[in-house]
This record gives sequence, C-alpha cells and structure tokens, in this order.
Amino acid sequence: MGSIQPRRLMTASGRPIVVRTASPEDAERVVAFVKAVAAEAPYLLTTEAEVVTTSERQRQWLQQMADDPGKLALLAEHDGEMIGFLDFHNGNKRRTKHQGSFGMSVKNGFRGQGIGTALLAALLDWAKENPLIEKVCLEVVADNTNAIRLYQKFGFVEEGVKKKAAKIDDGTYWDLILMARFVK
Repeated sequence: MGSIQPRRLMTASGRPIVVRTASPEDAERVVAFVKAVAAEAPYLLTTEAEVVTTSERQRQWLQQMADDPGKLALLAEHDGEMIGFLDFHNGNKRRTKHQGSFGMSVKNGFRGQGIGTALLAALLDWAKENPLIEKVCLEVVADNTNAIRLYQKFGFVEEGVKKKAAKIDDGTYWDLILMARFVK
C-alpha cells in the first residue's frame, strides 16, 4: 500500500504542519489546492485551465494511489489547510516498476518554509523501505534554482536536459532538467 505514518513538523517560521498520505476523503481539498496552485505557481507545467478534474474522479484516483504499492500521494497541511502535495508513480511495466517519478507543489505563502523538504524526505523514506522502488526521478524547469538546490541537497543528480520541453504563454521555452536518485 502507498502510505506513510503521519509526521508532525514545524515550518522554518515555527508554524506546525502535518505530512501524511492523501486519502480519497481528501479529494475535494486536493482539487481546490491544485486549482489554486496552478493559478499562481511560476514553474508548474499544468495551467489553471487544464485542471478540469472533478472531486469524484480525484477520489477514485486517490483510491488507486492508495491501493497500488508502487504509488504514493502525500499532502502537507497547516491548521487543516492543505499547503503542499506530492505524488509518485512507478513504472507500469515489469521492466520499469523499479523506478518512478514525482511531482510536487507548495502553496504560495508557504514556499521556502521547509514544506518541500518535508514532503521529499517522506517520499524518500517510503521509497527506501518499499521493496519495489530503487530509483526516484523528476523533471524540473531549468530556471527553478530553489527546487534544484532542494533536490541536490537530497542527493539527486542531473541525468539530462530536455531542450525547449515546455512552451509558455509568451512564446518562450523552458528546458527541463532530468534528475534522479537511487535509493537502493
């Protein structure tokens, strides 16, 4: 099962947070969070208009994540408010089940407070204990230096660059850096 024990932590500014597995009951909150973050996050590849999921579809997706031993959905919350989300998916073929990739986002106003660090630490602890997972991968916008620093702090290394992989609204492009870390 894709789950962790809840973790109680403090942000850099001393606010209490909880990092825990997202459950199907969180579906409505997850949809609202994803829509809010898509509207304001500078380096997200998904635009606000592309967030079209319903609470029911999100509930089904979160149940599938919980039921699959190679997948994990985590959320961070402060005083009941959802402030961060991470989802990890391993490969769906026999030869790629040992590795997977994640996406992570943190709500504006909570960035730079250790939320990403807490989510990533929980993912890596889970991956190390998971007999299926040997390698954790990600893609990050090349200009997102804060995220790259965070990933490097956790031992991720660059494996390649996808040139002009994302085209943003003003017609300019973003390169995506491929990073990975072996947990076994």
